[in-house]
Amino acid sequence: MVIGLMLAIVALAEFARPDRPAARRRWPVNFALGLINALLVRLASVAAPAGVALLAESADYGLLRQVELPLWAVIAIAIILMDCAMYWQHRLFHATRWGWALHRLHHADTGLDVSTAVRFHPAEAIVSMLYKSALTLLLGLPLVAVLAFEAWLAVGSMFEHGNVRLPARADAVLRRFWITPAVHRVHHSAHGEDHNHNYGFAIGLWDRWFGTWRDAPSGPKIGLPQSGEDH
Repeated sequence: MVIGLMLAIVALAEFARPDRPAARRRWPVNFALGLINALLVRLASVAAPAGVALLAESADYGLLRQVELPLWAVIAIAIILMDCAMYWQHRLFHATRWGWALHRLHHADTGLDVSTAVRFHPAEAIVSMLYKSALTLLLGLPLVAVLAFEAWLAVGSMFEHGNVRLPARADAVLRRFWITPAVHRVHHSAHGEDHNHNYGFAIGLWDRWFGTWRDAPSGPKIGLPQSGEDH
């Protein structure tokens, strides 16, 4: 429900305040990929993070279960750690040949809007699910923390991919700690070196801390790197 609501909000914002001319002919392909990925994850629900969370709870297993913390603190820590983990997963998909072979489908989109947020290779969706499941078990996350993070991740991804122009002052303030559409557009620039910057999904601190931050794209074109450039 949260994911659907965020999708509707960003889509409406794209109509009301677009940053670039709309190219919605891509939507059927992008949303079809999103539906396929959702069905694959649902079919593999036994190995999904939610199922692993129930397993960790029944076995009282995981690092966060070794200390007494209120539930709100567990959820907050889970979101921060998992968000950081997704940053590193994103870097891995760019840094390895097999990872880029999957992830390049996401970057092949020549437009950038809320539909891009669900445009992923099904194999990448499965790899990401297994990665999050392993982290869920290692940390011993409760089910509510897993669901909270999945909602957080979806909201962040839809917002950052949105074809939305924020007021300049709002963007300048928000980008200090959150990934805005203008920040993530750098990552989708067709200039290859830009692809190695701004990997974050929601929290904007990781790129600044780990040396992958870039303020603006090298050019306006969006998509795969231009001929002769590395990603």
